[in-house]
Amino acid sequence: MTEPEDVLVSGEFAAFRAAYVPVVHPAGTDAVRRTVRRRRRRTAVVTAAAVVLAVAVPVGASAALHRRPDPPPVPAQTVTPSPSVTASPPPPPTTPVPSTASPSRAAPDGRISRSQLLAARVDLPAWTPDPDCTAGPTRIAASYRKEGDVLLEELVHGDVDGDGTVETVALLRCQIFQHGPSQVVALDRDADGRIVVLGQVARSARTAPEWLLDAQVTDRGTVRVEMADIAPGGGWSLDWSQRQWRGYRWTGKRFDQVDGPTSFGPNPHLADLTVSAGNVTWSAPDADGARTGTIAVTVRNLSAVPADLVELHLRMQVGTVADGTEWSACRDGAPPTGPIICRFGPLGPGAERTFRFGLRNTNSASGTGIAEVTPVRSDADPLMDPNHENNEDRYTYR
Repeated sequence: MTEPEDVLVSGEFAAFRAAYVPVVHPAGTDAVRRTVRRRRRRTAVVTAAAVVLAVAVPVGASAALHRRPDPPPVPAQTVTPSPSVTASPPPPPTTPVPSTASPSRAAPDGRISRSQLLAARVDLPAWTPDPDCTAGPTRIAASYRKEGDVLLEELVHGDVDGDGTVETVALLRCQIFQHGPSQVVALDRDADGRIVVLGQVARSARTAPEWLLDAQVTDRGTVRVEMADIAPGGGWSLDWSQRQWRGYRWTGKRFDQVDGPTSFGPNPHLADLTVSAGNVTWSAPDADGARTGTIAVTVRNLSAVPADLVELHLRMQVGTVADGTEWSACRDGAPPTGPIICRFGPLGPGAERTFRFGLRNTNSASGTGIAEVTPVRSDADPLMDPNHENNEDRYTYR
C-alpha cells in the first residue's frame, strides 16, 4: 500500500471511532460470566445431540437396509375376463419309501403233510381212559404193529383259528384189537417250525360216541367230525350204529361245539337185557333114582327198544333136563336133550317176564348153575346187548 493510501485509511478509522465510541459501553465482569455460562450450556447440548445422532444413524440405516421397499403404485386398469383354464392333472404318485419299522411276525404256516406228521413226535392230549393209550409225546404210525399204536386215519387242512394261515386237522386212533379210542386234533407250527397241538377237537367215549369216522374243515373254519354211537367189532356191524356230524369252533383257548346234535338217542339195534334166578332144591329120588325141582327165572328188558326174540340158557350139572308144562311158553317147547334153552318174545321196552321151569336130574351132586340171557339177532332184527355184566346170574342146586 502506498503512503497516500495509508493516510486515507487511517483517516477513515479515526472518523469511525469518533462516531461510535461514545455510544458503546463495555460489558463488565458480570456480563463476561454470563457469556461463559451460556457458551458452556451450548457446548453440552451440542455434545448430547452428537451422541444421539451417533446411535440413531446406524440403527436407522440398518432398518432401512432390511425394509422391503414399497411397491410402486399400479395404475388402474380395466380387467377383461379370461376363458376358463382346465386344471392340469395331478403329478403321478411317488413310489412309497419303505418303512424302517420292523414288521410284526407273520403267523406260521400250519400245513403239515402226512409224511411230515409221521416223522414227528407229537405231544397228544388225553384219550378215553385206557391203560394202553396214554397222552404225551407220541410217534404216529401209518399201520398197525402192536397194541397201543396211534394210527393216522384222516388228514385235512383249513384255517381253523382265523389267523389267515392254514392249519392241519388229524383223525387219530389208538388201536386195541379191533377197537380203541379215537380223537381229532388240530395241529399247527410254533415260531421255530415245530409241530404242536393247537387243541383237541373231539374224542370218543366209553359210551356214545364210541367211534369217530371222519373230519372236515369248512370255509368258515368250523371243524366237522362224523361219529358213531357204537364201535364196530365183536359181531357188531358199523351199519347198525347211529351216525351224526358235529361242528366245532376254536375260541382262542379250546374247541367248543357250535353245530349238530349233542347226544344220541336209543339205538334201535341195541338192547339191555338182565336176568335173575332163584336156587333149586331137589326132591328125594324116585324109584328110578331121579330127582325133580323147580327154578324161578325173571328176564327184564331195560332198553328203550323191543327185543323180538330172547334166549334164556340154564347152565347146570350134567344129567339135568327140562321137565313139566311151563316149558310150553317157549317157542320151541321143552328141549328134549342138550342145553336147557328157552326162546321167547317179544319183550317190549321196560317189560319183564317170569318163568317157573321144572327140572329133572339123575345126578345127586350139588353145585352152582348159571342163568344167561341174550337177544337173538337176525337179519331182520340185528339186536345186540353189549352190557354183558347183567346178562348172567348164578344160583345153587342141592
